[in-house]
Amino acid sequence: MKLKTKADLAMGAFLCACLIPSVGMLVLQEEPAAANQTLAQPPSLTTRDGHLNPHVLDEATDYIADHFALRQRLITANAALESAVFQTSAQDSVLMGKDGWLFYRETLDDYLHTDPLTERELFGAARTRALLSEYARNHGASLTFPVAPNKASLYPQYLPYVGRPLEGADDIDRLIPLLEEQGVAYADLFSPFREREEVLYHATDSHWTRRGAALVHDTLVKALGLENRTEWFTQPGQAVKTHRGDLYEMVYPTGSALEDEVEFDQPFAFTYVRPIRGPEDQRIQTENPEKTGSLLMFRDSFGNTLYPFMAEEFGQAAFSRSMPCQMALLEETDADTVVIELVERNLNYLVDNPPIFPAPLRQLTGEPAVGAASARIAALEDASLESQLRLEGHVRLEGTLSGPVDQDSPIYVQLGDTLYEASPGGAGEDGEYPFTLYVPGGSALDDIRVLYLLDGQVLRTGQTDFSHR
Repeated sequence: MKLKTKADLAMGAFLCACLIPSVGMLVLQEEPAAANQTLAQPPSLTTRDGHLNPHVLDEATDYIADHFALRQRLITANAALESAVFQTSAQDSVLMGKDGWLFYRETLDDYLHTDPLTERELFGAARTRALLSEYARNHGASLTFPVAPNKASLYPQYLPYVGRPLEGADDIDRLIPLLEEQGVAYADLFSPFREREEVLYHATDSHWTRRGAALVHDTLVKALGLENRTEWFTQPGQAVKTHRGDLYEMVYPTGSALEDEVEFDQPFAFTYVRPIRGPEDQRIQTENPEKTGSLLMFRDSFGNTLYPFMAEEFGQAAFSRSMPCQMALLEETDADTVVIELVERNLNYLVDNPPIFPAPLRQLTGEPAVGAASARIAALEDASLESQLRLEGHVRLEGTLSGPVDQDSPIYVQLGDTLYEASPGGAGEDGEYPFTLYVPGGSALDDIRVLYLLDGQVLRTGQTDFSHR
């Protein structure tokens, strides 16, 4: 065969191979997204107001990149090659560890202390939890905060070499004394895991195993002071190879490797109030006529395996993934027990995403002196708010405080003669103290002042800029 003919055939084969992903979109069934991946939506020629969409080409590029034929299989093949040859992960957010372990790269900051929370962020995290605890008590409920440990915090021996942690304590260890000072009930989940030689997190997943969830249940039940409850960690069960790790799926979307998961011999007795699609549902409600008490639990993905154990222990239970926390659910469910579970890497989540509840009232004695700090406040109209940020009958106020302020200062907003304490969190620039609060509609927004502490003394801002958004 002539050299030119061979070259033409090779070029033709190459072009055909290049066309398979795009042409295949027309004839092959699209593969679903892997793990927590969100695929780009189809491009639109026009915007919502009917004008020509100036970003249609960019949207088309993103759509094709996410939907070309055999995409997941090609990604899996490339990831397997990189892992075998270079011992690295093809997925930037996943870190390749020892003995086949995978880690969520985002948790390295906590392990290495490379991005510790500031003193103000720590105070905000503790104070926000204290305000939520106060709100729960005022509604006849107790509130407890468990923190799910990062996998790297419990099993660093399986990490690749990523450097030595910098000097200083972990953020969770810095936060615990502040929680104690604020009177916040904290459930320690780190010690129970560290006290056991058994590995209770999946090697290819970012979460604990079902036995790990059982251990968390037993720890929480004890922390909540519940009596005559099942100790699930000691229950017999059988190991079955059914679990597909979320990190594994991110790296190898079409991979088929599975890990062991326990199936306990004792079945659950609770039932669902309404059918669910899966453990990722935004809201799950259960009932168990054999038990008493009611639970409201805000949870993240670590609750996927934990919620059935907790549902087993209460006559009524509601599990919500709403973030920010919608505390109106407490009145709706009339729960007597509230649990807010967050993973270690999201310790500051309640500060960055302030929970939604009416700002607590405070009393002011005397007239505070004017300080050097200034404030900006905006009242957000319902039309400018996402639905999950609204509180019926209330106005959301967002603001920032700038200037000399104590690191551990609460922030108060005075409307006319009424004083509220704000949640010390929200959006703000470096050096600012953000705050958020919900006040009753019809409040005196035209007569507004911000109060704070400096050297322990209550002061008010000399300048407060107010606006509507």
